[in-house]
Amino acid sequence: MAIEMIPDRPGREVAFEPLLDELLEVFSPSWVLPDRMTGEHQHHRCEAKRWEIGRGAVKDLDLTRRHADVLMNAVVHDQCRSGINQLIKPLIKALGYRWTQEQIIRYVRTGSDAQKVGATMAWYFSRPPLRYASTDDLKNRIPVPESKAALDALSDLRDDYRDAVLTAFLACEDPGTRQDLSLWISLDSSAYPGVLQADHERAKSLILAAPEHYRLMLQRSGRV
Repeated sequence: MAIEMIPDRPGREVAFEPLLDELLEVFSPSWVLPDRMTGEHQHHRCEAKRWEIGRGAVKDLDLTRRHADVLMNAVVHDQCRSGINQLIKPLIKALGYRWTQEQIIRYVRTGSDAQKVGATMAWYFSRPPLRYASTDDLKNRIPVPESKAALDALSDLRDDYRDAVLTAFLACEDPGTRQDLSLWISLDSSAYPGVLQADHERAKSLILAAPEHYRLMLQRSGRV
């Protein structure tokens, strides 16, 4: 069975666009929306604005560092699961993987439901990629040692993220937000420390009791 693409949540552009307008004043104050975008849906305007902000933020990393908190707030309101990387990339270049992941975890723990969803969208791009020296190494899953070391150096934050997502999932009452959070919950109890076993079992029971609602998560776990 083919794994379904995870759809973007509709309506997020409403809160996202004003944040982009604020960031444009910082990173590209002379930029204007191209004429061809006139009359386009707000979602498409946001795509153009985000691209311009990302371009400006990568070019001026000192400016990115000074406005990192505002940029991160826009990240967790982003509308697109792939386009979000345009805002994550300059933060990583300016402040590193650890700072970026710490901020994402903070939003999962303390943010609004909308911010929690955006934080989980950002997590995928906040991790150092594994690199491989050859096709055979890729096939055998033998990464370049330096890239594995970079990923392993953040293992404490990976655990913190898993803990934060589990806690947020159980505390959340909104079905849509829970659905997004579930994508980062493992059904394997060995992925969680003893102190979280009871919470994990509770979350797992909730997910398995509603297989259609959590279909995307279960597909990625090999359960459907």
